[in-house]
Amino acid sequence: MSEERPGPAPGTAAPADEHESDAPKGPGPAAAAAPPNRRAALLRSGLILGVLFVVFVVILPRYIDYEEVLQAFQDLQPTQIVVMTVLGMIAWVMSGLIFSALIPGLSALRGTMSWLILSGIGASIPFGPWNMGVLWVVVRGWHIGNVPATSGIALYGVINELSRLFLPLMAVVALALTGGLAGRPNQGAVWAISIISIVAFVVVSALIIAIIRSERVADALGRTGQRMADWVLRRLGRTGSPDVSGAIHRFRDQFGEVLRARGVVALALAVVSQIAWTIVLVVALRVCGVPESALSPFEIFAVYALVMVITIIPLSPGGAGVPELLFIRGLTAIAGTQYESAVTAGVFLYRAFYWFLPIPLAWILLKVVRRGKSMLPTTAELRADARGQAA
Repeated sequence: MSEERPGPAPGTAAPADEHESDAPKGPGPAAAAAPPNRRAALLRSGLILGVLFVVFVVILPRYIDYEEVLQAFQDLQPTQIVVMTVLGMIAWVMSGLIFSALIPGLSALRGTMSWLILSGIGASIPFGPWNMGVLWVVVRGWHIGNVPATSGIALYGVINELSRLFLPLMAVVALALTGGLAGRPNQGAVWAISIISIVAFVVVSALIIAIIRSERVADALGRTGQRMADWVLRRLGRTGSPDVSGAIHRFRDQFGEVLRARGVVALALAVVSQIAWTIVLVVALRVCGVPESALSPFEIFAVYALVMVITIIPLSPGGAGVPELLFIRGLTAIAGTQYESAVTAGVFLYRAFYWFLPIPLAWILLKVVRRGKSMLPTTAELRADARGQAA
């Protein structure tokens, strides 16, 4: 008995056989695999180098003694390094399980590999959504159909952002129950960001559920969104208008079945993966010399949640520089300036597992899974693979 599958992604055409599809013509992981033009590549590469220079050479040295940070790393014991490595690997697996939940037939091992490739390529080649396209080619090479591969990779972004929006609710509840918010600096800003995040989570979740459960609601939202888009464009003096209604219906047709069958499990796994990364951060701070008396686990979780929400908007290409600065300033504001170097060392150690180590691992994995081919897909290979003709 064949399982009903979602339709093609916006701008693609998919016949009945899930392994056959026309080459992608619109947005989506497949279309994103096309290499960026030279000007865009140079601009984004220059921007990320500029961000890294400003954060690590201009801003942080004004507050941080790098020699003390280096000393904190040198003081790490072998057992502490082993513990951090195990926790980091667990966090990688938990993050990869989101892909396994969204893509039928994708094992936990390949889900973990998918997360490492997506994160590592995105960090080392900061060219917009190209990392999604590279991952799409890899997943298709594992004999996953065009439609489930496209749907799963595209929905990963939606599920991941929803899990980030959910974190402040958990953090605020935990801090309220433990009294952790009382007398803390910037308490008003914490509450404001948390409330905005919670409202955004509820609204976005409700809209997605309503769209996939009711065609009537999708029609109504499409008409309302179309009128709003037309009004805004008229006020700006622009001609033409995006097909908002069509986009909503394509989202429903493409992803509705996957979300109904796997959305809740994927979201739960995404939240658990965020908790796993919080544990990595907590332990990293402890082994680098930040005691619980200075920063409780709930306070660390609160800062983690706020940084995750703030960085939903990509503040820097490749995701480097800005998160480190936000973590260090947020955690130091609670722990006190006497722990500034220890906090910095802890944040760097956490980011080594979250951001840095996936870069070499991604390239190693690409070399392994694409043996006999170039590590990065060519446009010709992409088009052939999208038609189900790749070897």
